[in-house]
Amino acid sequence: MRGSGIAVLSTLASCFHFQGAVKDPGADRARADLSQLQADPQLASRAPQALKEAEDAVNAAEVPQKDPALSTHLVYLADRKVQTARALAEAHVAEDQLKALQGR
Repeated sequence: MRGSGIAVLSTLASCFHFQGAVKDPGADRARADLSQLQADPQLASRAPQALKEAEDAVNAAEVPQKDPALSTHLVYLADRKVQTARALAEAHVAEDQLKALQGR
């Protein structure tokens, strides 16, 4: 019971801290896309730097902002970073498949 009280107080404190700030709902979509990419065993390890950059961008997009335009921009950047990480990982998979085919 005590731990849940701390969680409630923490949540209330964060609400007051970000009073008037808005989190763009697109941040949840970017997080879901990133999580899906990270969970894919064929892609997750193929572009570690791009995945790190995508994670950082999604984290930034999830922070509520007072300026809706800034929030929208951060979500846009997060989406692009996730798409870039996916594209790089898929390219590395394709390169490995091509090498395997050429080696036959």
